[in-house]
Amino acid sequence: MRVLLHLAAVAALASCTEKVHLDRDAGPPGAFDAAPAPPDGAPCVPGDTQCTNCEDDDGDQFVDGHDPHCSGPLDDDESSFATGIPGDNKDRFKQDCFFDGNSGGTCQIDTCCLLTQGTCESGDYGGWPPSDCTFDQDCIDACVGLTPPGCDCFGCCTICDPDTDQCYDVLTNPAVSDGCDFDALDDPSVCVPCTKSEACTGGECDLQKCILCPGQTEEDLPSDCDQMNACPAGETPCDTNGDCATTEYCANSCCVAVD
Repeated sequence: MRVLLHLAAVAALASCTEKVHLDRDAGPPGAFDAAPAPPDGAPCVPGDTQCTNCEDDDGDQFVDGHDPHCSGPLDDDESSFATGIPGDNKDRFKQDCFFDGNSGGTCQIDTCCLLTQGTCESGDYGGWPPSDCTFDQDCIDACVGLTPPGCDCFGCCTICDPDTDQCYDVLTNPAVSDGCDFDALDDPSVCVPCTKSEACTGGECDLQKCILCPGQTEEDLPSDCDQMNACPAGETPCDTNGDCATTEYCANSCCVAVD
């Protein structure tokens, strides 16, 4: 089920959508200088969680919703794929809507629906073949608007290493990919490889279409994109075209729905 944001959180989201542009080569992690916000963007007003506080809490050069570790505005752990929400995403055998801020609800499938047989069995993520891989339109309606580009509704995401530009499809649930971060993206024993659901997705990322994957910035775009990213379903690109609406969150450079 979707998470209802209280009015204070919604107010914070209204202005906490501008990307902080960081110089990757200047100083140690966490010591980067932020460039001024573009003229058409409001200054970032800190919210109550690490994923809305306008800070690079983990020193990885990504702030709030632009950090691949942030699943949404209620996420209080910018340093990992855990959300800091008690009881959230603790089940290694079932996956639900990863971006709704809680576990359970209308979306729930076996973890192995997203894995190969070898990965499923060797990692003890459930029996093979998986028995529950179906979900209905209610799941899609509840989750697809919350899902950022490059991810499916269940947290299988294309994540790119900002230093090497190599990209990997990995399952981000910390109960499955415990300890997964940029440094471990190429280690399948830590960042478990997955296959995205094609029916419930935030849309594919593709640099040739100017759509960024998690871990990429507009600096990675081809020259013909003119350093302006697009979004797969026509959402507002929140790092180039101003703020998201008060009912949206700036995730992976695109405005996604919250309510």
